Amino acid sequence: MKQAQKWLLTGGVALIVAVNAFVLAGVAWNRSGVPGSALTLTQRELSLPYAFGLDGERGGVDVALLWRAPMRDDNAEAAYDMHYGRGPDWLGADKLRELGFDLKEELDAYRQKREVYVVLELAGADWQAALAQAQRRLDRALARGDAEKQDVDAQKSAQEALKYEQHKASRLFAVDAGLDAAALRQRYPDTHRHLIVVATVTPSVMVIDKKTSFSGHIGELAVARISVPHALRGAMDGIDRSALDSGRATFEMDVAWGRRFEPWVTAVRPQRTAPAE
Repeated sequence: MKQAQKWLLTGGVALIVAVNAFVLAGVAWNRSGVPGSALTLTQRELSLPYAFGLDGERGGVDVALLWRAPMRDDNAEAAYDMHYGRGPDWLGADKLRELGFDLKEELDAYRQKREVYVVLELAGADWQAALAQAQRRLDRALARGDAEKQDVDAQKSAQEALKYEQHKASRLFAVDAGLDAAALRQRYPDTHRHLIVVATVTPSVMVIDKKTSFSGHIGELAVARISVPHALRGAMDGIDRSALDSGRATFEMDVAWGRRFEPWVTAVRPQRTAPAE
């Protein structure tokens, strides 16, 4: 009996060692060679844990990647649009078919889901369009005047939305998707601005006046949270959560994505005072 227990214990230890070795080998392979993407992101694109700085424990810190889909102009009254809700205009029927979706069975299309490669662009044309859209919203509110309380409220809301877009909203936008990562990289060669990730896409179907239209929704990224390595966690002590939330402090993180499209942090730079506007 003791011999059997000994063999079971030995086998369990060997299995744990083998699993850890497999995981570490995968991490090493992902980080080998030149990173596929290497972006410098800020608190606008990286969300700290909710309890960061409140419980005094920062032994394990993960940051969540914040990204957006381009907001349609017919939704211009909305202050801020993350990746929830309707998909971007470019993710229509033609793109869905290109991604391998069968749209012949209209009622069953929404049940399909698949992983594809998605291109996220940092501070590009879509971000500039979002800034311009927020400015147009403010311009419309100001043009209506302030004769009524609702007009004053609309102006205040539009001003806050513009300020949020200028200083706090994520600048990372989903701009394209495909089944071939190499082909996407050729189309978007700037590895410091264009990030390729793995994410799910789900079609949606809308029928209005007997006319059917399709759009796609980009769901969760395969890896949406990024762990700050132990060697860099000391730099996190320079990040004051209360100052960060109020805009009096900022931080930068250099993040790389490797062969398996998995990210890791390579540098952390906290700034105690935000740059002057």
